[in-house]
Amino acid sequence: MLKSVECGAQLNNNEAGITRLVEGLFSLLDGEMAVAALIGEGNRAIPALRRVLLEGKPSTVYLPRQRIVRTLGEIGAFSVLREYLQEERQISDSVLRLAEEAVENTAARELGHCHSDENLDLLLRLVMSRRLPGAVEALTEFRRPEAAPAFVAALESDFCRNAAIDGIRQIYNAAIPHLIESVRSPEPSRKEESPTSLRRRRSAARLLAEQETTGHNWSSLEFLLYERDEWLQSCGAELGFLANRSEDALRILLTHLNSKDWVLVDEIARCLRQHCHLVEGHIRRETEVTSNSASVQDERRCRLLRWVVGPATIPSEGEDIVA
Repeated sequence: MLKSVECGAQLNNNEAGITRLVEGLFSLLDGEMAVAALIGEGNRAIPALRRVLLEGKPSTVYLPRQRIVRTLGEIGAFSVLREYLQEERQISDSVLRLAEEAVENTAARELGHCHSDENLDLLLRLVMSRRLPGAVEALTEFRRPEAAPAFVAALESDFCRNAAIDGIRQIYNAAIPHLIESVRSPEPSRKEESPTSLRRRRSAARLLAEQETTGHNWSSLEFLLYERDEWLQSCGAELGFLANRSEDALRILLTHLNSKDWVLVDEIARCLRQHCHLVEGHIRRETEVTSNSASVQDERRCRLLRWVVGPATIPSEGEDIVA
């Protein structure tokens, strides 16, 4: 194989040499050498690479096809990658379908290296229609406000969520209306909301609370205080407390400190610590009342409240917060 790569690299204008290099992409040992050699060939390598990518069959060993995609991206053959991503492939075998999706994700990420309108339009379509993780990651490279609806929609996918959150943070002001609309839109209905819809709304509400979106937006979000889901209600309480210093909102936050979800407890603690000057007196008063109780639950709550007030009151090493 190594001899084929070296031979092919010497035949710059020879189609047979380029064919050998493309074959080299399928070598476990020398595949990366073939990538480098083909990049050196530049545009001359595009027809052979395009033919193998578009006419070749998906395989459970998808690394060679990823190498083809990477090589095309390095050469700048983005039109070929767009052509590949727009093809409809009916793959019945689930293993083959997952393998080819890995190639598609690689192709989408390559499009993120060229910020053309054509690449942006295709990536937006891929995110909205297929929730392709590579497309979401590529979109974050553009930092374009028109990507906000796609990012918010992608919050429902466990595979896309982290990249979508990163993308939203980069264009946050443009995303605010879409985040609010997402929080207000349980699907298919409020009574029979799907798990993916709930995850999307939780993520959108957390982003709004994290960025302290208040003021004129509060009237659109006040309903969160009455949600049954503790994550949504807690995010609404954070926003409500920051918007109008509502005692009801603060009470909800303190109530959810008893949650068994420690990620949620940590988020609430972060919010209260960040605004400790506004809540410290209230928390200390509640701590004094709770500390006189003999209840195990009240003791746990008292220790949690002390933990929230500040680092100085965090339990020492070896002391469990949960009594």
